[in-house]
Amino acid sequence: MAQSLEEAQSVVDSFLMRLGLDGDVSDEGFWTARCGSTVLVLSAFTAEGHHYVRIAALVVLGARGSLDLLTRLLRLNAEARLGAFQLFDDQTVAFTHTLQLDGLSFEHFENALHYVARVADDHDEAISALAGGMRGDDLLEARGDD
Repeated sequence: MAQSLEEAQSVVDSFLMRLGLDGDVSDEGFWTARCGSTVLVLSAFTAEGHHYVRIAALVVLGARGSLDLLTRLLRLNAEARLGAFQLFDDQTVAFTHTLQLDGLSFEHFENALHYVARVADDHDEAISALAGGMRGDDLLEARGDD
């Protein structure tokens, strides 16, 4: 196990650099990176003495919550190999997966990160058509962060 949260964050940094994902790190310790057309937000945290990294792919920001949207997300969650779609209070839909960092191999991290990005990319247009809002990639383009 990494001795501190800082060492855990260093592991995430090194994995992202190996993948060529030169993301921005916020003051709060969140990494933001693009993987293809998908916007990823990663965070390292400690719980019950273990270190974890949460990989979240932004699917839609500003979605209109509805029974149809919740039903769609529940059905998609039943199909997911790992991870889950989530609808946050700020009406952001994300697809997330959490990995324990203790002993995590680069290959396992890489596979999980690409899976999370691919699932979000596969469903963002349909979810946006159903619930409105902007896809993560559309938001960055509108801000000029290409």
